[in-house]
Amino acid sequence: MARNVIYLEWKTGFEFFGSPASMYDKHSDEELGINIHSLNNAFCKLRKENKPLEYVTKTGYIIRKGEIILKETENKSKNYLGLKREQLIDIK
Repeated sequence: MARNVIYLEWKTGFEFFGSPASMYDKHSDEELGINIHSLNNAFCKLRKENKPLEYVTKTGYIIRKGEIILKETENKSKNYLGLKREQLIDIK
């Protein structure tokens, strides 16, 4: 099982996001030097060309798109407490 991840890097740091939209919730088009639609188009073009999903913006940011590999769980109906939905209802 895998989930998409957006990696944003600049000279003094980096951040991880679950989607381009979440990255643009925190950073503006002007700050990053590219809008969300152009970034998505760039990633589509890179994927078609079998190139690494990496885009360097005109403002110096590096934006990479990749995947995080997750471990499969045995019981996906459990929450972070390890309880099933029925058990949570009984607690309330």
